[in-house]
Formats: sequence, C-alpha cells, structure tokens
Amino acid sequence: MSNLPATPVSRRTILKGAALGGVATFIAACTGTKSSPAPSAAASAASSASPAASDAPASEGPKEATGPLMFANWPAYIDLAGAAGEEGAYQPGSSPTLEQFQQEYGVQVDYQEKIGDNSAFMATIEPALVGGLATGWDLIVLTDWMASQVIDSGWAEKIDQSSVPNCVANLVETYKGFPWDPNMDYHYPWQSGMTGIGYNAKTLTDNGIAEPTKVADLWAIPPDKVTFLSEARDTFGLGLLKLGIDPNPENVTNEDMDKVAADMQPLVDGGLRFTGNEYLQDFAQKKVWAAFVWSGDLASSGGEDDRFVVADEGVLIWTDNMLIPKGAANKYTAELMMDYVYDPKVAAQIAAYVYYVSPVNGAAEEIVALDPEAAENPLIFPTPEILAKQKSFQALSEEQEEHLNELFATLSGL
Repeated sequence: MSNLPATPVSRRTILKGAALGGVATFIAACTGTKSSPAPSAAASAASSASPAASDAPASEGPKEATGPLMFANWPAYIDLAGAAGEEGAYQPGSSPTLEQFQQEYGVQVDYQEKIGDNSAFMATIEPALVGGLATGWDLIVLTDWMASQVIDSGWAEKIDQSSVPNCVANLVETYKGFPWDPNMDYHYPWQSGMTGIGYNAKTLTDNGIAEPTKVADLWAIPPDKVTFLSEARDTFGLGLLKLGIDPNPENVTNEDMDKVAADMQPLVDGGLRFTGNEYLQDFAQKKVWAAFVWSGDLASSGGEDDRFVVADEGVLIWTDNMLIPKGAANKYTAELMMDYVYDPKVAAQIAAYVYYVSPVNGAAEEIVALDPEAAENPLIFPTPEILAKQKSFQALSEEQEEHLNELFATLSGL
C-alpha cells in the first residue's frame, strides 16, 4: 500500500516521509498526456456562438493596478496565518500572500472561496459568458479539463505575456505545450494534486472499522457515513480503479463506466452523498467517516485524526489553473496576481501551507529554506512508490464526457 505516514495530517502537525527527489516526475504525471481533452457538448455548442479562443482579442485595459480584484478559488487553497490558518478557512486579512500583494500594488483583493466543484461553479457564470457579459470575476481557478473547455469556448481573456515575466521565466517545463493552450495564452497552473481516500481514524476505530487501505474498503463502511466527490471524473476515476480498470481515457469504454455506476448504486441507495469541498465541514462535524478527497485538503484544513491515503488500487492526478474570464474588469491586476504567485518565494509560501505541488521553478528550493520539514512532505514531494500509483482520468473524448455526465447525473441526482 502507498500510504502516507500514520501521523495526523493537519496544519498543527508537520508530515514527514518523502525525499525531495521525485517532484519533477510527479509534476509531469500531473499534467497528463499531451492530448487535448474534447470539450463537452455544452461547451461545443457555446463555442459555435462565441469567438474561438485563438481569435479572441485581449481586453484593452489600463496598465495600472485597478480593483478590487475579484478572485474566486477553492477552499483551503492559499496560505493562511493566525486563527484562519488553524481553522483552514479564509478570512479577509488572513493570507500573507494576498496582504503582501495588496501592499505592493496598492489594490484591494476580494478573495472568495467560491469554487467547490468545477461544473457547479461554471453554472453560475456560464449564462453571462454565453451572453457576452462580464462574470463579476477577474481571476478564477479551474481544473485542467474544465479550463480547456473555457478556453475552447472563447471565454478566457488572452494574457499579455509582458505582464507576467515571472510566469514566463519560472513555469516548470512539463506544464508547457498542451494542445488546448500550447503557448500559455490563456492560463497558468495554480497547483497540482491527487484524488484519493480520506478518513477519520478515531471515528473508524470507535466504530470498530479498520482504517482503509483500498478504495474497495469504503464499500464496507455505512454508506450514509461516506461521501464521494461531485466532480464526476474524480469519483468515476477512483471507481474504475476499484474495479481493476485502468482509467486512462484512451482505453476506458462506456461499458466500463456503466460498471462503475452499477457498483456505486447500492451505496447511493444506502445514503451515500456526493459533495465538493463541503466534505471538510462534514469531517469536522463527524458526519462523514471516510470519503473521496483531494490530497492537500485534510492536511491544510482537516482535524488531527484525519488522514489521506494513496490506496492500493492507485490515485488520480490533476492540475488546477488560473484563468481570466472574458470581460474581466481588472484584467491587468489579474495578470499581476498571476505573476506575483510565480515568484518562487511566494510560490513556496503557498505550497508550504496548502500541501499541493507547485508548478513554479525554484519553489522547491525555497520550501527547503522556508520549512525543511515541509520539504519532506509526501503530499508536496511524492515518493517513487506514490508516483508509480498515479493515474489520470482527465482527457475524455466528447462521447465519453457525454456518457459520463449522463451516468453521474442519474447516479447522484446532481
């Protein structure tokens, strides 16, 4: 089993375990194969009514910081200090990175933890994008498959590369050259991570349940005490691994996905729920004993008995990306923020808190200087054993995407 150390994974306890070596391989794996994910049917339809991303002109805005910068991100995904750092929930003034940016550029940042699920968040801004209206956001963070659809639909502003010299200079090489945005015209990666099993060790022990080492072990826990992710790719990807099916989209068939849905249906009938980042609150309130989770979340925001496991069957990998939605009011300020977080010292400051893999060259060395013990954290620097377990279920064909969405909607009711 590729398990992380059996110590609490909270911000109040430092994880130890992995050597510095292996991070480059992990980053390469996180970016997946260099094949362009096909847009969903919805994105394809929208793109016919929108300019192609390659033809979309960049907004002409002032070359000065304007604000407030409206920044939508996922929970537990930026460095926090003080009480907010202990609780893992952002409060205005609690992020050193954001405070330093505001001081340097003299502009307010309205940072909100508004993204708990790619599709759910996109549903809140897609009507504006389709109608050619501003979304109200200047900077958003989306997983690679959704980022590609936004770009293909012409819904992202073109980045002025002269405004992001740190990004140009410091982006790790293996993140470059993907067909959906080969020249980094519309996105820069935020962090990479893994999807695996999370559980509360004390709750399971109190209820006489062994700590899980396999995805399949979650089927032995009362289903009303388990949550899977509302990100269909994550849930079905782990479901494929549980059935012994390699989730590489080039080999996955519709019949394979049918098997996953059938395998999960009894759990749904028994009370299994599908959530986004809300599982963090569910863990805290002991409503959930085990779940499909994202790797850094329990480390940055979980309780002292919460654990993350790379299961025997494997783990999924992904990358989240910064984009400027079409019509952003503060495009240049968004570019300044992109550039700011690609300073290796700032990137290390973020990675050392969120426990995800930074796409910034030089961040690894800065983490060593900032926190030598964090440099041995297997969530940031996975071991060779963990690297060998990584799989990707991202670059689906349009047919696969449509079938997956149909199955997941029926299964989850979402």
